[in-house]
Amino acid sequence: MDVDRPGDAPRSGDAERSEHAEHSGDAEYSGDAEPVGDAEPAGRFSGDADSSADARRSAFDGGRAFALLRAQCDVGPRIPGTAGHARTRELLTGELSRWADEVAVQEWTQRIDRGPGKGTAPAMANIFARFHGTASAKGGAQTGPDATPALMLCAHWDTRPVADHDRDPSKRAEPVPGASDGASGVAVLLELARVLRMHPPARTVTLALFDGEDIGEYYYGSRFYARSAQDGANARWKPRRAVLLDMIGGHPLRCTTEINSLNAAPALWNEVHSAATRLGLDAHFHGPARAITDDHVFLNRAGIPSIVLIDYSYPHWHTTEDTVDKCGRQPLQVIGDVLLDFMRAALPPAGAS
Repeated sequence: MDVDRPGDAPRSGDAERSEHAEHSGDAEYSGDAEPVGDAEPAGRFSGDADSSADARRSAFDGGRAFALLRAQCDVGPRIPGTAGHARTRELLTGELSRWADEVAVQEWTQRIDRGPGKGTAPAMANIFARFHGTASAKGGAQTGPDATPALMLCAHWDTRPVADHDRDPSKRAEPVPGASDGASGVAVLLELARVLRMHPPARTVTLALFDGEDIGEYYYGSRFYARSAQDGANARWKPRRAVLLDMIGGHPLRCTTEINSLNAAPALWNEVHSAATRLGLDAHFHGPARAITDDHVFLNRAGIPSIVLIDYSYPHWHTTEDTVDKCGRQPLQVIGDVLLDFMRAALPPAGAS
């Protein structure tokens, strides 16, 4: 992600990182998002649900989410074009295939012209999971396989190839472990997938894991998806609204007041934060205000009102210290509980008051 701070001196690498680079690089697209078969790929996570008192308060299990965060980091760096990236893709599609009504993968080859990875053309993949709505619709196809998703929850699953903000200059060419910056948002979505299977949503919900957010000129996955969202079979995956999760695993958690989200989707922002208020979790939100360029910016440009939940105060961003021990179960529990409460209020059955 990038932070828009007028008047600040550019950070290292900012010359390569611009929200205006939306159409840079040529992508070779293999077609529409392809469904994943019934077979479960290797790398499936099989952790048990946490039976602690905190976990029993909510269908969302922060302990299980934390185990999913750890499972991603145990693979190692998830850089496009590497073996770790390929193994993680198997883990993610396998876990989502356990719970979702549909899983699809959008593949393409991405030429990287600037920044980390310059001169390469790695294979990338956005991964989608769909949970069909259960409510009977009045006057429209609001549920079932062909329903327009009422909501997309998303995160990026790749990790940065260089720790260019490490305090130790000798480590800045090393890859970022990506515990909070990458694995945390994905872990919350994977645990929500289990919850959505156990408690199906009234309206269709999709989960999206975007690739290529932290390499080259950034945000390749969301930019590619945004350009293709109206094409062919992909149109049925385009949601009415979206919530992006990024860097929400650090402890203590306090999400940034993100200005681009407030400007582009104020109603959605207020609904999500009202859920935090209802649950008594305001202390984890309403952090210092910043304008942050992240995947949600490109969804907004594609006509999908979108916000990001992100803790930009996380001190280990783009360093070798972004490791599992810097994260915790509780921040994941907070985000999972807030999203579930938001969905209960925002996705009522048809005809409900």
